[in-house]
Amino acid sequence: MVLLGAAVFVVALGYGAGLPLIQLYLAQYLGTADPQRVAWHVGMLGGVYMFALFLFAPWWGRLSDRRGRSVVLMAGFAAFLVGSAVAALAPTLGIVYAARLLAGAGAAAIVPTAQAYISDISTSVERSRRFVLLGSASFLGFLAGPALGSWLAGPVMEMRIEQMPSMVNWPALLIAAGGIPILLLTPWSLARDRSTAEVPVPTVASVQRQRFVLASMALAVLASFAVGTFEVGFSLFGGQTLGLASSTMAIMFVTCSVAMLAAQSLLLLPAVRQRIDHRWVAATFAASALALSFTAVISGAGALVLLIAVVGTGVGLIGPVLSYELLERDQSEPGALLGKQAAAGNLGQALGSFSAGSLFAFHPAAPFWLAAIVLLFGTGAAYALWGAARDDEILARTAIQVAHGG
Repeated sequence: MVLLGAAVFVVALGYGAGLPLIQLYLAQYLGTADPQRVAWHVGMLGGVYMFALFLFAPWWGRLSDRRGRSVVLMAGFAAFLVGSAVAALAPTLGIVYAARLLAGAGAAAIVPTAQAYISDISTSVERSRRFVLLGSASFLGFLAGPALGSWLAGPVMEMRIEQMPSMVNWPALLIAAGGIPILLLTPWSLARDRSTAEVPVPTVASVQRQRFVLASMALAVLASFAVGTFEVGFSLFGGQTLGLASSTMAIMFVTCSVAMLAAQSLLLLPAVRQRIDHRWVAATFAASALALSFTAVISGAGALVLLIAVVGTGVGLIGPVLSYELLERDQSEPGALLGKQAAAGNLGQALGSFSAGSLFAFHPAAPFWLAAIVLLFGTGAAYALWGAARDDEILARTAIQVAHGG
């Protein structure tokens, strides 16, 4: 668990470190470009990374079921480290995009394969707790990333981040170097053979299972769309609309990570997990949509922090719940299933990043209004589509257990 958590932490750290720096980073290649062009590239760079995650996560998941978790984790983590280092040293913007694709393709292997490994070695109760711990490692990395990216210049180099345009690449290089020991420890830390901590009962009826899986993928896309929107949109909104410093923007993203981490910590409590159903998921979507609808009236850093905290708390709960529910009643080929789930989330995040970078030029609040509408669709889908599919699957599972004497 320490090794898996460390790998997930480093990937999230690499992504989070670039968020408050991305406009300064692009200035190396774009010069004094107009804000609309910068906003477009901010959205595209985030979207390209997430689109690579979307493309490769299902493939890595299937490969981990066939070739083993350790091999896939090592290959994916190595690709992420190389891509991060190349992006930091790239001489042209075209190479930056290629490096981001490589880093995203490698990162796509980490979370679904780590979750599949946990599923291999865990009972149902242990799996829920360990999924939350793995998600917490991700949010801790995302929390530490902006601090590393923005404050490296202060305590280490004794200068403001705005005065170090040639040093905005340093966090990515530091993260790439720091990930090498984790890569080398992977074959020593993880067992090669799949464990059978618990023997899975027969798979539920295919029709009910397929409906539930598709409904879960749909919710993952809708929830992650909001994540992609406010990661890119808040960076642009805070920097260009409110004129906040990069160090202040780092605090914004730290706040987001703390809120998500606190929300996920609630899932460690058995009493909370047992009460989660479609009504709870729908309410989470609705609360996040309501918060985003107030973006246009934000006028200062304090209000923006509060908004980010509310949205982060809401969407931070949805992902772990969906992953846990997918494996609760069927653990056949967990790598492929979790890879699809991750791909759905990454697709939503990529679309959110693209839309935030594109719509921001029309109106600073436009990306958030669209995300609020998408979350409202998520509210209805969670209550009617996902809830009904979940109930049908539970009934089908119960029938199979009775038929097999369970």
